[in-house]
Amino acid sequence: MFKIVYWEDSIEDLKNIFNYIAQDNPFYGREVVNKIYDSIELLEIFPYIWKERKDNIREIVEPQYKFRIFYKINDKEIHIISIFKWKNL
Repeated sequence: MFKIVYWEDSIEDLKNIFNYIAQDNPFYGREVVNKIYDSIELLEIFPYIWKERKDNIREIVEPQYKFRIFYKINDKEIHIISIFKWKNL
């Protein structure tokens, strides 16, 4: 099983996502962030099934709210690089 490591930028991304949504509805903000965490947890078991972009950077899309999560696999660690919403999904 792989270990999840969050880069500082990805932690900041999660805080910003929560803060933006929580302005209107804190419950919904927690719900969205929890769904993102659920998608990231899948990477512990299935890190290679998602798209590889370039330079060993891969992408997973959280299915319900369509947040894109970029990560790198490094030995037995998954490094979460960035999380954001792309409106075209």
